[in-house]
Amino acid sequence: MTQSAVLTPSLAQPDQPQTVASAPWIRRIPLRSPTLPPATHTNAYVIGESELVVIDPGSPWPDAQHALVSALRTLESNGQKLSAVVLSHHHFDHVSGAMDLAAAFSVPVWAHEHTARRLGTRPDLRIDEQLREGDVLPFGPRGFSVLHTPGHAPGHICLLDQAGGGLLAGDMVASQGTIIVSPQDEGDMALYLDSLRRLLQLGRQRIWPAHGIAVEEGDKLVGRYLEHRLLRERKVVQALATGADTIDALLPLAYDDTPVALYPLAQESLLAHLLALLTSGQVDAMPSDSSPAAVTYRLRTAR
Repeated sequence: MTQSAVLTPSLAQPDQPQTVASAPWIRRIPLRSPTLPPATHTNAYVIGESELVVIDPGSPWPDAQHALVSALRTLESNGQKLSAVVLSHHHFDHVSGAMDLAAAFSVPVWAHEHTARRLGTRPDLRIDEQLREGDVLPFGPRGFSVLHTPGHAPGHICLLDQAGGGLLAGDMVASQGTIIVSPQDEGDMALYLDSLRRLLQLGRQRIWPAHGIAVEEGDKLVGRYLEHRLLRERKVVQALATGADTIDALLPLAYDDTPVALYPLAQESLLAHLLALLTSGQVDAMPSDSSPAAVTYRLRTAR
């Protein structure tokens, strides 16, 4: 990773560093990571001017970690100093290089309290300071506001550049691949939809996602994600209306546009949608007497 790759704009490619001329204090450095295909990298972001913070150093592999350290050493030689590591949420492809990087530069690790709770069982990863909604990280010309955006993960945060450089969106949306909401990992579709609506209310923003290149009209990307999820919710309701009432019966109806090879991931999203419909009162869930794990779902009738 060369100095020019870090400090100057590059062609927008998912696996190449990227900056924009209007906000040079935001640097996207993709790291090869164990993420879900088709993405192969998780973006680490180096934000700030004289004082720097790294967001989501998510590679467990030494060669990728070395590339990030080398980029930071280049910035350090220009008088810029790393002050902290920040985690957008607890998933492995976002946190797996955090402690190595923190140790290399003797800096603390910051994250939301729910992320700290999820990572608290890991002796190899400590959270030194907890972030909350409304905190302002003093980096860049005017700082970055912390937005708590749960749904994909309970402690998920986005960082909004108050100088207008854009939104570091973590796994709220992606410009490469898609976003999974997994109830088995405390994902919550109802909260995720609410968080998408919140981001949409920010208006037009450049979005810097965790996977893929920056998107100039980020509101359109967020709008597409929200529209897609609401469309899927309608398909789930339509599938329930046919009388299908189990995950296995609903899956091929609600995900008839999805390759069978992706059904394991689709099943997680289906369950997330069903739980959201349950929360909103549109669906009833009935456990089976013969198997506590077997649940049937039915549209709630007007009363």
